[in-house]
Amino acid sequence: MSTTNAPLENGPTIFNRRNFIAGLWHGAFLALGVSLTQPTTVISAFVAELTGSTVWVGGLSTVLTIAGALPQLFVARWIEPRPRKMPYLMLAIYLRVVSWGILAWLIYAIDGQRPMTLAWILVGMLVVFYAGGGLGNIPYTDIIGKIIPADKRGAFFGGKGALAGPLSVGAAFAARYILAHVPYPNNYALLFGLAAIGLAIASLGFWAIKEPINGAPDQNIQPWSEYWHQLLTASRRLKTLIAVQFLTGFSLMALPFYVVFAREQLNAPSEAVGWFLLAQILGGVLSNLVWARLVDRSGSRKMLFFCAVTSTLTPLLAITLSSFGWIALMPVFFLAGACFAGRSVGFQSALLELAPSAERSTYAGLNAVLNLPIAFLPLAAGVFLQTWSYTTLFLFAAAFIGVGAILIRRWAAE
Repeated sequence: MSTTNAPLENGPTIFNRRNFIAGLWHGAFLALGVSLTQPTTVISAFVAELTGSTVWVGGLSTVLTIAGALPQLFVARWIEPRPRKMPYLMLAIYLRVVSWGILAWLIYAIDGQRPMTLAWILVGMLVVFYAGGGLGNIPYTDIIGKIIPADKRGAFFGGKGALAGPLSVGAAFAARYILAHVPYPNNYALLFGLAAIGLAIASLGFWAIKEPINGAPDQNIQPWSEYWHQLLTASRRLKTLIAVQFLTGFSLMALPFYVVFAREQLNAPSEAVGWFLLAQILGGVLSNLVWARLVDRSGSRKMLFFCAVTSTLTPLLAITLSSFGWIALMPVFFLAGACFAGRSVGFQSALLELAPSAERSTYAGLNAVLNLPIAFLPLAAGVFLQTWSYTTLFLFAAAFIGVGAILIRRWAAE
């Protein structure tokens, strides 16, 4: 096993090939599981079928974001002093596996006779799933920061997406077939069950990672009076990052409603959800190599600028192409997938650049909590659509994303 020293902005990190490959394994099979149950296509379509309400579609996105973000700051304070973060990450991973498995069984057991019961069960299990993701984000950020050197992060985040490509595309084809040929709601039960298996396989990657041990074994948890000062200092360093995440987050306001727009306004058939899912996944997979190269060659800020410009154009394209029918929206889902992947690559890289190595858990948790206003955007969109049109919503989102792109441009010039 070859190792090389690579500089990190907050101290040296040793590049370990086994850790790198194990991290890619986890990312690839995690993408497979997520691809089967994309919240902006599969889950949005399922919720729309169960409730027939745009408020439910937007509200669920809000609830899930809050469930994933709110506990993170409290978890960060508790986990940050621990020399080993891996046990907490594994707990979070298996909490997600179990919640997906239980949801699959309940959908199958209840069948489609009680749609609102299924809707509330879906909300409950998704809250557990996303809360597990929030718990896992804190140790995950710290572990990745420790094992992936700064000059390898673009390659890691982009390579993770590229390796996931064949699995994600295969999952999208499988999801399209299942949605079209397996009776409702067993088709959704099967998708959630397969997703649980994918997450379990993904966890093997972290079993193979050798986590570097940082800090003394018996460090004390900071009192809240001291921890608040640390949070205030961190928030000042993160203020521009938070601002651009919020403004460009208006892309997430529109994202769950592209599929609902196609179903309600363009008469897209149920099997169209599978095609939209495939286009979205292909966009994410193919763009990851571009985003990774931009991060490593030009830095995360310039990469985020190009992502924001693309994201600004996406809702405008939805308006323009809608007159040609639902199938013309395929490029919209492709670009939406590319921008969603770009946000992950760019903002994770930018966060790791700003966070001191000893405070990665705090920065990850604070970043999640300060981005909570984004959680309310899909709910606001659902309420907005009770009075206004999809076209107005997409124009509104594009305007705010465009302002975010301008701010990123200035931030990159600093």
